[in-house]
Amino acid sequence: MTQRNRYIAKIEGLDGHGKHRSQWMTFSNDLQGALKQYTENVGLDAATQFLRGALIVYPLGPYTDKSVPPMGLGRIVAVQRKKQGFHARPRAQFLMPQRWHGTDDQDIRDALRYVQHDYQYWTRQQIAADLAAWRHKYKLRNAFIHWPRWGMRLVTQWRIWRARRYLDWRAAQRR
Repeated sequence: MTQRNRYIAKIEGLDGHGKHRSQWMTFSNDLQGALKQYTENVGLDAATQFLRGALIVYPLGPYTDKSVPPMGLGRIVAVQRKKQGFHARPRAQFLMPQRWHGTDDQDIRDALRYVQHDYQYWTRQQIAADLAAWRHKYKLRNAFIHWPRWGMRLVTQWRIWRARRYLDWRAAQRR
């Protein structure tokens, strides 16, 4: 039995330093199919260049059976095709560089609404704060209201701590 090729991405986050700032993740199954089709049409190099620089929604903490982890926006640094993928997976919602680098205020708000649309309140605020931080990092004006990043980081760290505490408690109950 042969293993199929999986598309993986190196995603750079806003937190952390050095090698801990970015991590490799396997694209979701629906993006795998789309990338395979795109690669067949235009070639592997064009397909990997297509997503480079895009912002993608990825989990900031562990998944539990009770809740979805907090999500953030990370920048795709590299895309590769490998036989073996990684366990961690980003979501299928992403913003192309020309969309999040844009200057049209309404277009940026629409793009933000697109990546936020199916998450709970605090995750939507985290995504908005991340988009604002990425735009600030590239010296682009922010056209939307968002929570300050330091406040969102505290809320997100608390949510991750709560999820890990629940996973530890559940593991102790199974012993």
